[in-house]
Amino acid sequence: MRTSTTTTTILGATVLAALALTGCDGPAIGAQAECAQPTALSIVIGAHSNAAPALPAEVACMVRKTIEAGKPVSIIREDGAPSVIQAPRVYTIGEASKDNDINNAKITVNRTVSGIEANADGDNPLVALELAGRLTADTPDATIAVLTPGLSDQAPLDLTVPSLASADPKEVTAKLKTLKALPSLAGRIVHWYGLGDHHGTQPALTGPQRQNYQDIYTSILTTAGATITFHPGPASAGATPRPAGPRTIRPVPAAEQPTLDFPKAGGTQKAEGTRTFDNASSLGFLPDSTTFRDPGAAAATGAALAQWLSENPGSSLTVTGTTASAGTPEARGALALARAQAVCAQAVVAGADPARMFPAGESGNGFSGYVPDTLPDGTLDPVAAERNRTVVISFGPQRTQP
Repeated sequence: MRTSTTTTTILGATVLAALALTGCDGPAIGAQAECAQPTALSIVIGAHSNAAPALPAEVACMVRKTIEAGKPVSIIREDGAPSVIQAPRVYTIGEASKDNDINNAKITVNRTVSGIEANADGDNPLVALELAGRLTADTPDATIAVLTPGLSDQAPLDLTVPSLASADPKEVTAKLKTLKALPSLAGRIVHWYGLGDHHGTQPALTGPQRQNYQDIYTSILTTAGATITFHPGPASAGATPRPAGPRTIRPVPAAEQPTLDFPKAGGTQKAEGTRTFDNASSLGFLPDSTTFRDPGAAAATGAALAQWLSENPGSSLTVTGTTASAGTPEARGALALARAQAVCAQAVVAGADPARMFPAGESGNGFSGYVPDTLPDGTLDPVAAERNRTVVISFGPQRTQP
């Protein structure tokens, strides 16, 4: 089970002062924060946690302004089967008891949020977002505050599938659109807190992996008609621990970085062999480009290749880029070759002799190890397509440049 623990140091003095004002975990609603006035507010709370959820200061501000303006507030539990905890509610504010009524309403929201626990195994942000869209259907420009790591373990967006760590966001969105799985969010203003948080059994994600998940959600939400802002920091301002519940969630694996165990000569063994780098590795590329996802990691791998050539003077490298079947054969071949050349360039920068490296490109289904990546309707399967985007390095005897 993935769990989360956070500390009061997240918001520093703001949190500490707020606790004294509310009697609940998290900041006083609207204390020391600035925010826009929502026309309606729906809050999505990630429920898998061993710390009581609490609102970040900016979301607390949104709640206060929504209550004061007499606009509806709704709350959604996000787990494997997301559900509505509070339907859109407009809190009654009397003229004579205005301050007291507003304060009581804020306390009610805080307590509702802090008491949320998972009712179902798993994690399904897409369904939670769809619910938020429905609850705000009468107010298309409503604000949706999403407080969850967003590490879905449910189809059709199952981030536990390793290749989604580097899958093309546009391809993922296109598949969801084909499956009619995009949430209805036209006009909504989405604020997301804590995307990619890791706690408990959830390992830390790599920087490029976390960024790609953000890019995937950005593509999904903008295609669904929403505007999206991601906020750094944790999903919850809570610090009060509570026992982990019985509901579980599958951790999203961190993108694996292959060990640079290049072939070594010894006895009768020659320094020959093949190593394959997938698109989430140190030699992975951004979609449809020759830009490395992690330039620092790519440079380190290039330096290691240069070192291998230095230690094996009678050897050479063949670097082959491979692609998915998207696009024309000519475009695929050109991209595959350009990526291979980009890898060779990293080694040259580190001192390798370019005459001992041979870049090549294999596109579409023209290489060994190709996985069929086209769905029956003719669209690209983003999971299979990503498995076809690799860099294959063959270590062998010295060759002569053509």
